[in-house]
Amino acid sequence: MDPFRDGVWELSLNGEAKGWVTSSVTPMRSFPLLWVKQEQMWTQVHWLGGGHEYTEEDYGPEWYAAEDLRGGRFVAFDPRTDLETSFDAILVAGAERDRLWARLEHGVEPHSRK
Repeated sequence: MDPFRDGVWELSLNGEAKGWVTSSVTPMRSFPLLWVKQEQMWTQVHWLGGGHEYTEEDYGPEWYAAEDLRGGRFVAFDPRTDLETSFDAILVAGAERDRLWARLEHGVEPHSRK
């Protein structure tokens, strides 16, 4: 799960940049095995035009979003068409990741943004 800890992926469609998806990993416990430590991933889409989606949860054993990102894609509703769309996703690294992580404010929900 390391690539998903404070991760940033650039989203594009047909070679054109559309935005980013950020991810974080947190511990979780679930019923009925509350003593078993597990992890969950939270993703959030940030559009090039400035819009942000609500965070979404992903966890195993399926890890749908994590598997999609590992495969270089991410499915989200395109804000221009309101249709579910498979975007190309490329992991951002280094100083660019740091800059985007700070700017995009992962986890701040749209209704809380100024």
